[in-house]
Amino acid sequence: MKDTSIEVYRENNYTEMCVTIQIPFCNKQKGQDFDLDKAQKRAEAYLFDLIGSFAPRMIASLERRMRACQENLVRHLDDVEYSDECGHIVYRRKDNSCGNFNVFSFKLMQEAVKTLRQSNWREFKDNIWFIDQTLKALLNDTVQDHSDCGQLKYSDLISFLCEAHINGYHNHDAE
Repeated sequence: MKDTSIEVYRENNYTEMCVTIQIPFCNKQKGQDFDLDKAQKRAEAYLFDLIGSFAPRMIASLERRMRACQENLVRHLDDVEYSDECGHIVYRRKDNSCGNFNVFSFKLMQEAVKTLRQSNWREFKDNIWFIDQTLKALLNDTVQDHSDCGQLKYSDLISFLCEAHINGYHNHDAE
């Protein structure tokens, strides 16, 4: 059953829509209790399939991002305004905006590529810093292919990376 209610608020110039969908409870696991461990293992196996299937694209995006970061830094060596012992470098562009190069982030991208090339899906999945750098690479990549890989959805990869990114930082902050 689906109910939709629509209200128009002329005072504030907006339309509000509310859709209610009822989904009946069900358990398709007939004759047995739901096996949570089995479901979690299936979910993890799916994530590993997802990472493995999209690894070549993630590697390509990370490598393009590393190349762009290096080229920008080299192009602006005479424009460096700040550099510290931690490897954070800030330079000024011709349009007066600032650009950054972070040695730690660059090394993380290199490590993420190495981990993906070695098919170490668990290490990749569990490293919030790899997730962070890969998200940045994918989101800034102007030539990235967003198509699905067989039955594995590109949108599922992005959802996983975003959820891992948020959950990782959330867990890190809680410590």
